[in-house]
Amino acid sequence: MRTWFENEAILQRVRDLLGRTEEEMHRLSETASPEGVPGAEELPAVGLLQLMEAFTALRHELKLQTKSGRSLEESVRAALEGLDRAVEHLRSVQSREEAAVAEAALPLVLALIELDEALERGERAFLLLEQQVMQDATQELDETLEQAFAQRSAWQRWRARPWHAFVRATCHQHLTDLSQRLLTPLREGYEMIRARLQRLLAQQRIERFPCVGLRVDPALMNVIELVDQLDLPPETVVEELRPGYRWRGRIVRFAEVRAVCRRPLPAAAQESEGEEGPWT
Repeated sequence: MRTWFENEAILQRVRDLLGRTEEEMHRLSETASPEGVPGAEELPAVGLLQLMEAFTALRHELKLQTKSGRSLEESVRAALEGLDRAVEHLRSVQSREEAAVAEAALPLVLALIELDEALERGERAFLLLEQQVMQDATQELDETLEQAFAQRSAWQRWRARPWHAFVRATCHQHLTDLSQRLLTPLREGYEMIRARLQRLLAQQRIERFPCVGLRVDPALMNVIELVDQLDLPPETVVEELRPGYRWRGRIVRFAEVRAVCRRPLPAAAQESEGEEGPWT
């Protein structure tokens, strides 16, 4: 609402406008005759009453436009509030859907993790088996040849010694060739399967995080066993018993590790500790 001073200023401007208008009318009437001005008799009389009516009508029009603008502003504000609520609802629905999808996909992720761990154990076991088979076959072959060679007489052993060495070397070479023909394709196929699984894990953002050589992190690791190892700092992970995995930055399985225990405190420090002993 306008103050008295503002109303007075508006009235003063109106008075000045009326005064200038009246002066201009007087100058026109003095310089030109009614006959020189075409249609001078038809001009309507303009007075204070007509101007006040025009200003009143203009004021009412301005009020109506202001009221219409306010109603439009309120409608826009209400529409924006409704739009904000709809956006928040969509965001909440999206977050719930993502959580539901993640919950539904978690068993599959854990199954892929178990498969990766099983393939890694199988690959290690296959390599050990290959080495053990070659070692056992070679040892058994050597024992069999030595037994057969020892059953001959000294003279036969003396004559057959070069032949015995040749047969032994030839049998070793045949065992190596047989291992390469049979076991190497199996090992390569196993490695291809594991490489394909690794690519699938990378596509799904499933990753194994390292533990060995790092300090124990309770948010990532579970300590299964403690060992005394003076050449490493306390709480250092020395072995990974079971790997840990992340899925899209979220821990889905903790790592199980073996870590270095804390050093025993000196006798004076133990006495000052009282009942609270060190973690060992």
